[in-house]
Amino acid sequence: MINTFKKYIVFVLIIFSANVIAQDIDPIIVLDSAQNKLKNVKSYTADAEIDVDVDFLKMKPRQAKISYIYPNKLDIDTKGFAMIPKYGFRPFMKTINSLDNRAVFTGMEEINGHNCYILTLLPREDSKVVMLKLWIRTEDYLIQRSETFTRHSGSFLIDSFYEDKILPSKMIFQFETKGINMPWKLIGNTIEVDKSKLNDEELKSGTVTIKFTNYSIVYD
Repeated sequence: MINTFKKYIVFVLIIFSANVIAQDIDPIIVLDSAQNKLKNVKSYTADAEIDVDVDFLKMKPRQAKISYIYPNKLDIDTKGFAMIPKYGFRPFMKTINSLDNRAVFTGMEEINGHNCYILTLLPREDSKVVMLKLWIRTEDYLIQRSETFTRHSGSFLIDSFYEDKILPSKMIFQFETKGINMPWKLIGNTIEVDKSKLNDEELKSGTVTIKFTNYSIVYD
């Protein structure tokens, strides 16, 4: 009986502490701070190495040139086919605007050695994205991780790694592959496709790792 009572007290204290933390953290301030880190990026170019890890594909890493102009012009120049979820290449200036989203603080978590605020964003109007979850670093407000839930294209998780810039030096995408529509005409002869695995009902996810070098960033 005493042990049960002690466990109950500990549980109450944990809930109380979580509520206090949530009350002390304003999700709009956190969101705006993350956006302010990126809002002056007018454009950028970078070289990228793209490595695709999907069960039904065998392909060597590809070299690409990435160019971005605010707010939505994105070009990915690579020879042949490369499976890339384009959402992650556009800095989140527009996506995480606090005026367009209802932001909720949902906890704290350590990701890759960084303490992060967790925010859940719900668009105020209909869009391709139905929910966005962000892990924002407490020390510098850079986005360490994001999980995007789309209306028609499934969900994907992005882990970002930084060196000395506000844009990532590496990004790791995890995305759903079940039912993916492959652009067969773009594949060419350098990629092998296992169609039996492509149609496998158990197939669930794939990974794309992108390493960035030679950044050229133009600030507003």
